[in-house]
Amino acid sequence: MIKTASNAIVIAIGVFAGSPAHANSFSRDAQSCDLNQRTRLSDLCPNGFGMPAYGSTQDIMARNPNIAGMVVDSANRYGVDPRLALAVSAHEGAMSACAGSFSGVQGPMQLTRDTGRGYGMDRGIVSDNINGGMLTLRDAIRSCGGDQNIRCLADRYNGSTESQRQRWTSDVTQRLASLNQPGQAAPTGCDGQAQCIMGPGDFPSGRTPVAATPPAPAATDVMVGVGQV
Repeated sequence: MIKTASNAIVIAIGVFAGSPAHANSFSRDAQSCDLNQRTRLSDLCPNGFGMPAYGSTQDIMARNPNIAGMVVDSANRYGVDPRLALAVSAHEGAMSACAGSFSGVQGPMQLTRDTGRGYGMDRGIVSDNINGGMLTLRDAIRSCGGDQNIRCLADRYNGSTESQRQRWTSDVTQRLASLNQPGQAAPTGCDGQAQCIMGPGDFPSGRTPVAATPPAPAATDVMVGVGQV
């Protein structure tokens, strides 16, 4: 992403959700799943920055489980749908610490130095790269009146050429749809817990863990027959 005069964000990487790919020298996960870590991208990328392997969002998450978990945690922290956040990170930098392009963007959210600084983040640090990208996406969602208009998000997160915005819209839409298919598990953060975004008055923290399985009935439970409620 590069910042333009209109405060839009530009990306020079275009990929497709279903393209098969294998990890390359620019495909690199974080060393741990911890949104508080201060690991620098350069420490993870001895070969520098370049175009990582892409493929389906599920493949990308399997290759980079630590960054995927951090993306989910950051999305929950800033009130962004985790599935949308994963779709955007998969498109932007294939969730790779070593993703980069000739425009100078780097990291899993393809952040510029100036955009990161604008949010008080150092885009050269893994966690700041993710948080800075999430804040950019959050503000794009607010500007668009919600997260349903993917093309509007493309104009604000990826404000480059018309063809690149169309590609961003198409790819993020496809990736989001694949994550929302029946049978797809809820995205999990670094603690392995699925999270759901709640309304601002539902819980003090704005989020609550979702149990992986329903609890067993207790002896004190009142059993109600069908049709009695």
